[in-house]
Amino acid sequence: MRIHHKTPTFLINYFYLYLGMLNKKLLSLFFLFFGIFSGLSNNPNVIDTLEIHNQIKLFGINEEVLNFKLTFFSSIVFKNDSTIFYNPNGTLHLFKIHLGDKPKVSKISTSVYSGHNFNRLLFTNNDIIYSFGGIGLFNSFPGLIYFDFALGEWLKKEIKNYPNNAKKIISSWKIGNKIKFLFSRYSEVKGNESNELTDFSFGELDLSKFEFIEHFTFKDSYPEFGYDSEMDFNRGGYFYDADFYSIHGYDKGNDRVEYLIFDKIKGTLNRTSILDAIGRVNGVSYLYIKDSSIYHRDLDGNIESFDINSGSIIHSRPLYELYKSKVNNTLFYFIVTSTIVILCSLFLFFIRRKKKELSNNSLQNLLVLEKKFLTIKPTTISKEELDKLIEISHYSYETIKTRRSLIINQINRNGNLKIERVRKESDKRFYDYKIN
Repeated sequence: MRIHHKTPTFLINYFYLYLGMLNKKLLSLFFLFFGIFSGLSNNPNVIDTLEIHNQIKLFGINEEVLNFKLTFFSSIVFKNDSTIFYNPNGTLHLFKIHLGDKPKVSKISTSVYSGHNFNRLLFTNNDIIYSFGGIGLFNSFPGLIYFDFALGEWLKKEIKNYPNNAKKIISSWKIGNKIKFLFSRYSEVKGNESNELTDFSFGELDLSKFEFIEHFTFKDSYPEFGYDSEMDFNRGGYFYDADFYSIHGYDKGNDRVEYLIFDKIKGTLNRTSILDAIGRVNGVSYLYIKDSSIYHRDLDGNIESFDINSGSIIHSRPLYELYKSKVNNTLFYFIVTSTIVILCSLFLFFIRRKKKELSNNSLQNLLVLEKKFLTIKPTTISKEELDKLIEISHYSYETIKTRRSLIINQINRNGNLKIERVRKESDKRFYDYKIN
């Protein structure tokens, strides 16, 4: 507060004393009220489209080029609550618009070129305005441009690792500091008699590094012109962008607009019953998103809000899942299957090799045992003596029985000598082993 120098001293002292005696609780309530009132700034200012349009007409731009009524709300980005930038769809014109009781429009671009960037993704990043992709009547632009405020012109921004054969941006959406997008590439691979198979890539553009990262590719038929493919993502005549969702409005004639909500995380475009109930907005009325809520301001300034997931889904276009489903996994499955077959073959090879090594070792051991028996035949020895001779007496009872039987059978099969079990002469309950 500024105090005039002629104000009596006693009034000044009284004023400061009064401030010092203010109840702290009252001050807290004051600041709480101020905070609540300030929060209303999240409600976008009224956009007087009639006055804005009248001022833009003074620049002498062809009305057919501007197509103001149908595309204005899909061609603006917000700098803050009081300033928006307007880049008419399909042109390189750029206007700065100060909102207020009476908006003020200024043209800040020098270019008059138009015709190549319809359906581009217009966005801001670090206070810089970008335009990504776009198509014209007979051509398309798959790159990224930004507006240089000092030059008043749009300049191309180079993207690291971006394919040189990129042809057309099919769909794109900004989430955080990344742009997810699908684009077609120039290809000479032929499909059936009526169609060509086009190469497609889906990936992301990292806006912090301006670097492209490819996620997957596929081939599919695709019309040369227009938005006739199920893969296309037409942004619509109304576009409001938020962190994780965006609203798209499509003109249906008779002053009716169909609003859809796009889930950027899932890559799904949904038509819901609650959005179907909302009529065309004009700037006084408005439709916008904050966090996971949709806000609708009517012509009287009344605001209602509802959750993104409110209402029932009438129709859904899962774009990302559609793209993913077109990936040909034949090569992937072939590689996986081949790898499994090779690994199994190697495993069997090593198992057989190991068995052969064990078999060779067993044969050598058997030959050693045969030499021992040949030196003492013909003779009859006790079970205990036999076990010591074939070096199995240190095993358990069951193991000794098993190994003894196995070794005797192998020696007998070789035919060099014969070992047979005979009853003991002294005690017929037990056996000795006769070697011949």
